[in-house]
Amino acid sequence: MTRARFIAAALVGLVAGLTACADVRVDRRVVDEQLLAALGLAQSYQHEADELEAAGDRAQALARVRQVLEIPFPEGAPESEDVRLDAWGRAAELQLADGDHDGAEETVRRGLAEATRTSYFKARLHAVRGRILRARAELLRAAGRDEEGRQVGREAIEAFEQSIAINREVLGMDPGRDAGRGD
Repeated sequence: MTRARFIAAALVGLVAGLTACADVRVDRRVVDEQLLAALGLAQSYQHEADELEAAGDRAQALARVRQVLEIPFPEGAPESEDVRLDAWGRAAELQLADGDHDGAEETVRRGLAEATRTSYFKARLHAVRGRILRARAELLRAAGRDEEGRQVGREAIEAFEQSIAINREVLGMDPGRDAGRGD
């Protein structure tokens, strides 16, 4: 289970526990049954995908993850974007594991098109894109296409840098300083 799904599962558990009381407010709004049902459905699809992937059936795992993208979340629920971006990222990871670099990159592109705010989940999509590009660069270098491999490798680094910048922003860190570079 990825950290993103672990966090989503923890959120679902927390919200579900809080709703044992009537009229519990989270983020100044009443948590309603539809939101909880949507989160629970997403979590169950992801758990099924975990088991299918562990059994070696990535095609069915991918199908389960794509079902997350069809869940009708209540309008205005910010959790909807997080759950969807997480699903786009996982779908791309499954495609990458099958060697479908083009499909994985298209999946990331579609997920990024839905991102409306700075978040860990948006950063994760950039990191997944970096992994896709890194895999492409390795294939190019292995095929003796070193210059192309270097160019795609630079694109991978740019994608990872975008992920780093977004996560630093989420953490409230100075975006102009990267501790890993000795600045």
